[in-house]
Amino acid sequence: MARAGVAPRIEGDLAGAVDASPGAPFVAKAQTSGGSGYDADTVLAVRYGVYEDYERAVIDLGTGWEPADSVPEWTLASQEGDGLLRVTLPSAGATCVSDGEFGRGLLEGYHVVRAPGGGMFVDFFAREAFLYRVLELGDPARLVVDFKPAEEGLKVPLPAGGSNTVLVEPRPRARISDPLTVSGYSRNLGAKNTITLTDSHGKVLARRTVQSNDWNHTWGYFEATLDLPPFSGKGTLRVGTEGTRNGSSKGIEIPVWVGR
Repeated sequence: MARAGVAPRIEGDLAGAVDASPGAPFVAKAQTSGGSGYDADTVLAVRYGVYEDYERAVIDLGTGWEPADSVPEWTLASQEGDGLLRVTLPSAGATCVSDGEFGRGLLEGYHVVRAPGGGMFVDFFAREAFLYRVLELGDPARLVVDFKPAEEGLKVPLPAGGSNTVLVEPRPRARISDPLTVSGYSRNLGAKNTITLTDSHGKVLARRTVQSNDWNHTWGYFEATLDLPPFSGKGTLRVGTEGTRNGSSKGIEIPVWVGR
Protein backbone atom coordinates (compact mmCIF):
# COMPACT_ATOMS: atom_id res chain seq x y z
CA MET A 1 0.00 0.00 0.00
CA ALA A 2 1.35 3.44 -0.94
CA ARG A 3 2.29 5.85 1.80
CA ALA A 4 0.04 8.70 2.89
CA GLY A 5 0.68 11.66 5.15
CA VAL A 6 2.51 14.98 4.98
CA ALA A 7 4.40 15.62 1.75
CA PRO A 8 8.17 15.93 2.31
CA ARG A 9 9.77 19.34 1.89
CA ILE A 10 11.98 19.98 -1.09
CA GLU A 11 15.62 19.50 -0.20
CA GLY A 12 18.93 19.40 -2.02
CA ASP A 13 18.52 19.80 -5.77
CA LEU A 14 15.63 22.29 -5.63
CA ALA A 15 15.78 23.83 -2.15
CA GLY A 16 16.61 27.50 -2.39
CA ALA A 17 18.09 26.98 -5.85
CA VAL A 18 17.97 29.54 -8.61
CA ASP A 19 14.75 29.04 -10.56
CA ALA A 20 15.20 26.31 -13.15
CA SER A 21 13.52 28.46 -15.79
CA PRO A 22 14.08 32.20 -15.14
CA GLY A 23 11.35 34.34 -16.61
CA ALA A 24 8.95 31.48 -17.39
CA PRO A 25 5.46 33.02 -17.18
CA PHE A 26 2.70 31.90 -14.85
CA VAL A 27 -0.45 31.11 -16.84
CA ALA A 28 -4.07 30.03 -16.43
CA LYS A 29 -4.30 27.67 -19.42
CA ALA A 30 -7.04 25.05 -19.26
CA GLN A 31 -4.74 22.39 -20.72
CA THR A 32 -1.10 21.84 -21.57
CA SER A 33 1.17 18.85 -22.16
CA GLY A 34 4.78 17.78 -22.54
CA GLY A 35 7.32 15.07 -21.84
CA SER A 36 8.37 12.25 -24.16
CA GLY A 37 8.32 8.47 -24.11
CA TYR A 38 6.89 5.97 -21.64
CA ASP A 39 9.99 4.77 -19.78
CA ALA A 40 9.06 6.30 -16.42
CA ASP A 41 6.31 4.15 -14.92
CA THR A 42 6.37 4.96 -11.19
CA VAL A 43 5.52 7.98 -9.02
CA LEU A 44 8.35 7.84 -6.48
CA ALA A 45 7.44 10.89 -4.39
CA VAL A 46 5.59 14.20 -4.32
CA ARG A 47 7.50 17.01 -2.61
CA TYR A 48 6.63 20.57 -1.65
CA GLY A 49 8.41 23.89 -1.11
CA VAL A 50 7.57 27.53 -0.38
CA TYR A 51 9.43 30.33 -2.16
CA GLU A 52 9.18 34.12 -2.00
CA ASP A 53 6.07 34.57 -4.15
CA TYR A 54 5.06 31.06 -5.20
CA GLU A 55 4.77 27.46 -3.96
CA ARG A 56 6.33 24.47 -5.69
CA ALA A 57 5.22 20.84 -6.04
CA VAL A 58 7.62 18.26 -7.46
CA ILE A 59 6.64 14.83 -8.80
CA ASP A 60 9.66 12.49 -8.70
CA LEU A 61 9.39 9.84 -11.42
CA GLY A 62 11.02 6.44 -11.68
CA THR A 63 11.53 3.40 -13.85
CA GLY A 64 10.57 0.70 -11.44
CA TRP A 65 11.81 1.87 -8.04
CA GLU A 66 14.86 3.71 -9.43
CA PRO A 67 14.83 7.36 -10.61
CA ALA A 68 14.11 7.71 -14.32
CA ASP A 69 16.35 9.78 -16.61
CA SER A 70 13.67 11.82 -18.39
CA VAL A 71 10.10 12.99 -17.85
CA PRO A 72 7.52 10.82 -19.70
CA GLU A 73 4.53 12.15 -21.57
CA TRP A 74 2.11 14.09 -19.39
CA THR A 75 -0.96 16.28 -19.68
CA LEU A 76 -2.22 18.96 -17.32
CA ALA A 77 -5.78 20.22 -16.87
CA SER A 78 -6.93 23.15 -14.75
CA GLN A 79 -9.95 25.40 -15.13
CA GLU A 80 -9.55 29.10 -14.37
CA GLY A 81 -11.00 29.96 -10.98
CA ASP A 82 -10.91 26.32 -9.83
CA GLY A 83 -8.66 25.13 -7.00
CA LEU A 84 -7.96 21.79 -8.70
CA LEU A 85 -5.01 21.04 -11.00
CA ARG A 86 -4.67 17.54 -12.48
CA VAL A 87 -1.46 16.08 -13.93
CA THR A 88 -2.04 12.85 -15.87
CA LEU A 89 0.82 10.38 -16.45
CA PRO A 90 -0.29 7.75 -19.02
CA SER A 91 2.82 5.58 -18.51
CA ALA A 92 2.56 5.37 -14.70
CA GLY A 93 1.39 2.04 -13.31
CA ALA A 94 2.72 2.17 -9.74
CA THR A 95 3.20 4.72 -6.98
CA CYS A 96 5.14 4.88 -3.72
CA VAL A 97 2.83 7.59 -2.30
CA SER A 98 -0.94 7.97 -2.31
CA ASP A 99 -1.72 11.39 -0.80
CA GLY A 100 -0.37 14.06 1.50
CA GLU A 101 -0.85 17.48 3.04
CA PHE A 102 1.31 20.46 2.15
CA GLY A 103 0.86 23.31 4.60
CA ARG A 104 -1.26 26.31 5.51
CA GLY A 105 -0.47 28.39 2.44
CA LEU A 106 -1.88 28.31 -1.08
CA LEU A 107 -1.53 24.54 -1.63
CA GLU A 108 -3.60 22.22 0.55
CA GLY A 109 -2.52 18.74 -0.56
CA TYR A 110 -2.49 16.07 -3.26
CA HIS A 111 -3.88 12.64 -4.22
CA VAL A 112 -2.37 10.03 -6.54
CA VAL A 113 -5.18 8.23 -8.39
CA ARG A 114 -5.34 5.27 -10.76
CA ALA A 115 -6.80 6.78 -13.91
CA PRO A 116 -9.65 5.26 -15.91
CA GLY A 117 -8.30 3.58 -19.02
CA GLY A 118 -4.74 3.24 -17.67
CA GLY A 119 -2.02 5.39 -16.16
CA MET A 120 -2.30 7.59 -13.09
CA PHE A 121 -3.08 11.19 -12.30
CA VAL A 122 -2.04 13.50 -9.48
CA ASP A 123 -4.62 16.00 -8.23
CA PHE A 124 -3.34 19.12 -6.48
CA PHE A 125 -5.78 21.15 -4.34
CA ALA A 126 -5.31 24.88 -3.74
CA ARG A 127 -7.19 27.04 -1.25
CA GLU A 128 -7.36 29.96 -3.69
CA ALA A 129 -7.52 30.48 -7.44
CA PHE A 130 -4.02 30.27 -8.93
CA LEU A 131 -1.75 30.67 -11.93
CA TYR A 132 0.81 27.97 -12.69
CA ARG A 133 3.90 27.07 -14.69
CA VAL A 134 5.44 23.68 -15.44
CA LEU A 135 9.15 22.77 -15.58
CA GLU A 136 10.67 19.47 -16.73
CA LEU A 137 13.94 18.42 -15.11
CA GLY A 138 15.91 15.34 -16.09
CA ASP A 139 18.51 12.96 -14.68
CA PRO A 140 16.71 12.32 -12.35
CA ALA A 141 13.26 12.89 -13.85
CA ARG A 142 11.14 15.48 -12.05
CA LEU A 143 8.00 17.28 -13.14
CA VAL A 144 7.78 20.61 -11.33
CA VAL A 145 4.58 22.67 -11.01
CA ASP A 146 4.81 26.15 -9.50
CA PHE A 147 1.65 27.80 -8.13
CA LYS A 148 1.05 31.51 -7.64
CA PRO A 149 -2.14 33.11 -6.25
CA ALA A 150 -4.39 34.70 -8.86
CA GLU A 151 -6.05 38.05 -8.29
CA GLU A 152 -9.57 36.58 -8.29
CA GLY A 153 -11.12 34.15 -5.84
CA LEU A 154 -12.37 30.62 -6.42
CA LYS A 155 -15.36 30.39 -8.76
CA VAL A 156 -16.37 26.93 -7.52
CA PRO A 157 -15.85 25.13 -4.20
CA LEU A 158 -13.07 22.58 -3.91
CA PRO A 159 -14.02 18.90 -4.24
CA ALA A 160 -15.49 17.54 -1.03
CA GLY A 161 -13.35 14.97 0.77
CA GLY A 162 -13.34 12.81 3.87
CA SER A 163 -13.71 9.24 5.15
CA ASN A 164 -11.64 7.72 2.31
CA THR A 165 -13.70 9.45 -0.40
CA VAL A 166 -13.14 12.50 -2.63
CA LEU A 167 -16.11 13.73 -4.67
CA VAL A 168 -14.86 15.75 -7.66
CA GLU A 169 -18.17 16.21 -9.49
CA PRO A 170 -20.58 17.62 -8.62
CA ARG A 171 -19.23 20.22 -6.21
CA PRO A 172 -20.98 21.37 -3.02
CA ARG A 173 -24.06 23.56 -3.69
CA ALA A 174 -23.99 22.72 -7.40
CA ARG A 175 -27.16 22.88 -9.49
CA ILE A 176 -27.69 19.42 -10.96
CA SER A 177 -30.00 17.97 -13.61
CA ASP A 178 -31.09 14.66 -15.10
CA PRO A 179 -29.07 12.58 -15.85
CA LEU A 180 -26.56 13.21 -13.06
CA THR A 181 -22.94 12.18 -13.51
CA VAL A 182 -20.99 11.60 -10.28
CA SER A 183 -17.21 11.13 -10.29
CA GLY A 184 -14.38 11.02 -7.80
CA TYR A 185 -12.02 8.57 -6.13
CA SER A 186 -11.86 6.56 -2.94
CA ARG A 187 -10.01 4.02 -0.83
CA ASN A 188 -13.07 2.26 0.53
CA LEU A 189 -12.79 -1.39 1.54
CA GLY A 190 -13.46 -3.59 -1.46
CA ALA A 191 -13.57 -0.54 -3.75
CA LYS A 192 -17.35 -0.15 -3.26
CA ASN A 193 -18.96 3.29 -3.49
CA THR A 194 -22.65 3.80 -2.78
CA ILE A 195 -24.12 7.00 -4.25
CA THR A 196 -27.45 8.25 -2.84
CA LEU A 197 -29.46 11.37 -3.65
CA THR A 198 -32.22 12.36 -1.19
CA ASP A 199 -34.66 15.26 -1.06
CA SER A 200 -35.01 17.72 1.84
CA HIS A 201 -37.23 15.22 3.71
CA GLY A 202 -34.77 12.35 3.39
CA LYS A 203 -36.66 10.52 0.64
CA VAL A 204 -34.32 8.58 -1.66
CA LEU A 205 -34.52 9.92 -5.23
CA ALA A 206 -31.71 7.87 -6.77
CA ARG A 207 -29.25 5.26 -5.58
CA ARG A 208 -26.44 3.26 -7.16
CA THR A 209 -23.35 1.31 -6.04
CA VAL A 210 -20.25 1.30 -8.26
CA GLN A 211 -16.70 -0.03 -8.05
CA SER A 212 -13.59 2.13 -8.13
CA ASN A 213 -10.58 0.83 -10.08
CA ASP A 214 -8.26 0.56 -7.04
CA TRP A 215 -8.30 0.88 -3.27
CA ASN A 216 -5.38 -1.16 -1.97
CA HIS A 217 -2.40 0.41 -3.75
CA THR A 218 -3.68 3.98 -4.09
CA TRP A 219 -6.86 5.98 -4.69
CA GLY A 220 -9.23 4.40 -7.21
CA TYR A 221 -11.35 6.36 -9.69
CA PHE A 222 -15.12 5.88 -9.93
CA GLU A 223 -17.83 7.35 -12.12
CA ALA A 224 -21.56 6.72 -12.36
CA THR A 225 -24.62 8.18 -14.09
CA LEU A 226 -27.90 8.40 -12.16
CA ASP A 227 -31.35 8.86 -13.69
CA LEU A 228 -33.33 11.35 -11.60
CA PRO A 229 -37.11 11.41 -11.13
CA PRO A 230 -39.07 14.67 -11.63
CA PHE A 231 -38.03 16.83 -8.70
CA SER A 232 -36.91 20.36 -7.87
CA GLY A 233 -35.47 21.93 -4.77
CA LYS A 234 -32.68 21.21 -2.31
CA GLY A 235 -31.20 17.75 -2.10
CA THR A 236 -28.34 15.90 -0.41
CA LEU A 237 -25.82 13.77 -2.29
CA ARG A 238 -24.04 11.10 -0.25
CA VAL A 239 -21.08 9.01 -1.43
CA GLY A 240 -19.35 6.35 0.65
CA THR A 241 -19.78 2.88 2.10
CA GLU A 242 -22.57 1.22 4.04
CA GLY A 243 -22.21 -0.78 7.23
CA THR A 244 -23.23 -4.42 6.99
CA ARG A 245 -24.64 -4.76 10.51
CA ASN A 246 -26.68 -1.72 11.52
CA GLY A 247 -27.19 0.09 8.22
CA SER A 248 -24.75 2.85 9.16
CA SER A 249 -22.84 4.66 6.42
CA LYS A 250 -19.41 6.23 6.16
CA GLY A 251 -18.44 8.83 3.59
CA ILE A 252 -19.23 12.40 2.62
CA GLU A 253 -22.34 14.37 1.80
CA ILE A 254 -22.90 17.68 0.02
CA PRO A 255 -25.91 19.94 -0.55
CA VAL A 256 -27.10 20.24 -4.15
CA TRP A 257 -29.97 21.91 -5.98
CA VAL A 258 -32.19 20.06 -8.43
CA GLY A 259 -34.08 21.78 -11.24
CA ARG A 260 -34.65 25.53 -11.44
